[in-house]
Amino acid sequence: MPEKTYAIDSSLAAIGELAKELQKRYGDEPLSLLRPILREYGFHAGSRLRKNMEDKSFPDRVEAWMTPLIRKGLAGVVEKGPEHIRITGTDCPLNLEGTNRALCEACMGIDEGVIAALGGCEVTLSIEKSLACGDECCQVLYGL
Repeated sequence: MPEKTYAIDSSLAAIGELAKELQKRYGDEPLSLLRPILREYGFHAGSRLRKNMEDKSFPDRVEAWMTPLIRKGLAGVVEKGPEHIRITGTDCPLNLEGTNRALCEACMGIDEGVIAALGGCEVTLSIEKSLACGDECCQVLYGL
């Protein structure tokens, strides 16, 4: 089977490619530096989004943030409760499919920041399945 090629056609794809190259060249060490930077980036993006969602619950805010991917059929809501939401995804916007968990966790700092802003407090993010690790999909639990 031919190796899948990825277009660097978005800021997320560029972040993923940079993270892959950093890991390839320097190992996992730079990823520990990358995650907090990406978390802060995500937090500022999430703060801008939250301004338009004050009337929504935390799970509804996360679902609204994910709506572009949901509409494209690339993500879906698996479970939703008053303080959590579980999302599944079939395509990685960071182009990390088939790489490794360390890259996934570092780059998911973006999501962690976004959901912290959307929740207005510290939140939990649990990566239950990952395309980066070779799973058939990504599945992430976001909670207060």
